[in-house]
Amino acid sequence: MVQLRHLRAGNQINAMLAIGEELSARHFIETWRLVRNKLEDAMKDPGFRDYLIAMAGSKRPPDENAAYAELRGAMVQVGNAYEELGILVKRGIVDKDMFLDRYSWVIIGRFKLMAACIALSREASGQNALYENFEYLAVISEDWLKANSSTYPAGLRRMNIMNPWPIALAPAYRQQ
Repeated sequence: MVQLRHLRAGNQINAMLAIGEELSARHFIETWRLVRNKLEDAMKDPGFRDYLIAMAGSKRPPDENAAYAELRGAMVQVGNAYEELGILVKRGIVDKDMFLDRYSWVIIGRFKLMAACIALSREASGQNALYENFEYLAVISEDWLKANSSTYPAGLRRMNIMNPWPIALAPAYRQQ
């Protein structure tokens, strides 16, 4: 039994390391950066929304815009990555608590940014299952953060650290 526990722990460590490597890989960071920097404004563009609707319905898009295609491709890559992680967590392949301790805040932010696009694509395709494992991760991440406002061990002293450069956050940052 002890050997099995050690084997499972080793597998969990390897899984978390592999996830960390994938999410910090240069191609994924660049893909996410494109989504983060362009999606919100693109969703305000009726042409982009028409493009997404056509693609979700497996139809030829009304505009063969290369920028639309690049952004949609990036969104699909990001969404698929979190969809796969959701499956691994939901099926118990990756320890839920360990995963959420590390990635819950990331999942929530990324899902919220992509939520309107996911909703539009679900409606256009008629597939409510689209990115449901990504949504699952977002829901359990919110719940986990509500239950675990801090994961620092109770009763353990903290380091006395101070920011020597106090910052006044712009109103846009306070809202996030």
